[in-house]
Amino acid sequence: MASLTQRSGALGKRLAAHLLRRTTYHITKARIDAFALKTADQAVDELLVFPAQALPAGPRSFINNFDWLTEVPFTDAHGGLSNMKRRNAVNDWWIYEMFSDTSMRGRLATWLRSIWVTGQHLNGKAGFNYLRLVHYMAKGNLKVLAHKMTRDINMSYYLDNRDNLASNPNENYAREFLELFTILKGPQIGPQDYTNYTEADITQTARVFTGYTAFNYDISFYNNFDPDTGFVQGTKNYGHHDPNDKTFSAAFGNQTITGAVDEADMDREMDDFLDMLFGQLETARAYCRKLYRFFVSDIINAEIEADVIEPLAIQLQSDNYELEGTLKLLFKSVHFYDEDDSSSTDEIIGGKIRSPIMLHLHTFSMLEMGSVMPDPFTDTQEFYDRFWDKSFWYNIYTMGQDWFPANVDGFAGFYKAPHYSNNWINSVTIAPRYLFIRKLLDGRRLDNGGFITASTAFQPDLPALVLANFSTPEDADALVIQVLENTLPEMPDGYLSPGDTSKRYNYFREALLSGLSTINWMFEWQNAQSGDTNAQASVDVALNNLFEIVMSSPEYQMF
Repeated sequence: MASLTQRSGALGKRLAAHLLRRTTYHITKARIDAFALKTADQAVDELLVFPAQALPAGPRSFINNFDWLTEVPFTDAHGGLSNMKRRNAVNDWWIYEMFSDTSMRGRLATWLRSIWVTGQHLNGKAGFNYLRLVHYMAKGNLKVLAHKMTRDINMSYYLDNRDNLASNPNENYAREFLELFTILKGPQIGPQDYTNYTEADITQTARVFTGYTAFNYDISFYNNFDPDTGFVQGTKNYGHHDPNDKTFSAAFGNQTITGAVDEADMDREMDDFLDMLFGQLETARAYCRKLYRFFVSDIINAEIEADVIEPLAIQLQSDNYELEGTLKLLFKSVHFYDEDDSSSTDEIIGGKIRSPIMLHLHTFSMLEMGSVMPDPFTDTQEFYDRFWDKSFWYNIYTMGQDWFPANVDGFAGFYKAPHYSNNWINSVTIAPRYLFIRKLLDGRRLDNGGFITASTAFQPDLPALVLANFSTPEDADALVIQVLENTLPEMPDGYLSPGDTSKRYNYFREALLSGLSTINWMFEWQNAQSGDTNAQASVDVALNNLFEIVMSSPEYQMF
């Protein structure tokens, strides 16, 4: 039976690596070793302490070194950057924040983005405020987020709530708000009746949302600040708001929401509506299913529904949709670590496929690519234009994950039944996953140029990485085992009996040795450390082969 009972005892390397892979984008051997000594209680509490952001002011303009995004009042000067460069810089800032963040914040923010989906932002300012909102609310209150997202400029433009006027209602945002962002439809049980709400409820919801960010783009938008967060939010206009009462269907107990009497009262009306909507346990269930599929497993059967989703939903609702308590209940549980049945290797660990963004950032962190990263303050253009823009976006796009999804449902790997994360890999996207690893280890450009260039600074220093992180690297089997422990979700068959050519482990072992004996490897390593250039060249090739084979394996695609 699935159980949310808290796991006791030290995690050990295998479970520490599992926790870090699932909840962060920043994994190194040193972090795995440190978390291996912690209990689940200690580890999860630590991951839920969010550090200061690396670049809280957002990206600087490489034209004039100006923090154009946090300028108050905002003048639309943009630091001399073109609109395309502004958008790209914001996207790069987001990725750098996720790469730098050692807490759970980056993954939680990505989870919120997978629910509250928008399209490409209008410009850097709109995108920056949308992205830092999900950062800010990463472990916060889902009901509060629903209110603030309704005020978000990027969302308002994407789903047309800016055109939602009392005189001419637009139901686009209201429809997706119910169907995708909050309670979800449920099975259709009658004409225009979806179990959890009706078509008439969509109309009433749209009426609640009238008058929010009602006008076309204007610079005044970017000087209208949320008093709670200090971030930019859309405007309100009572003249375009429907002031009449809104009565909902039997799905909501035929409740009536009293219309606002003035502009200040519009937020009270929205909060009354949200209290009604989030008062439904089905809303909590919807969020907990999404939480479970994003962080734990693609599969929710009757047992999981009863023993995991339901108690998580009750916890979430009892906490008034503050996320932290529910996160702790899930990530500290024996179920999350696959220890609540007779087999600890059959369901969860290694049971999901990494998204392209996750594959990229996990690889960068495990290879400690931060050591070759340009400085974002002194080499700003190099940092954004070359390191992130050229190394990142082309690769994730060819792997099947653009920065913004093609439609409001989001990316198929996050939502599309019945395969969910398996949707990340197909006949088109599988080859770029392997090519990315090869180009990275060879020091080639990671964009579509793909050729070796003297100016490329992206190649990891594998001998230095091994020397700094792995004990007894002269022992071939000890080295291979440690590399596998820190990169694959489960150890391959045969690692306890090195040399057995019938076992999977030997495939990785031979990638390092290439026919050498373990004694010859020891001498090769020792000679390389003594300055023998031929031995150093041989060690470089062997380590490159090992890491390429490991990171190009089917097992490495899983997490």
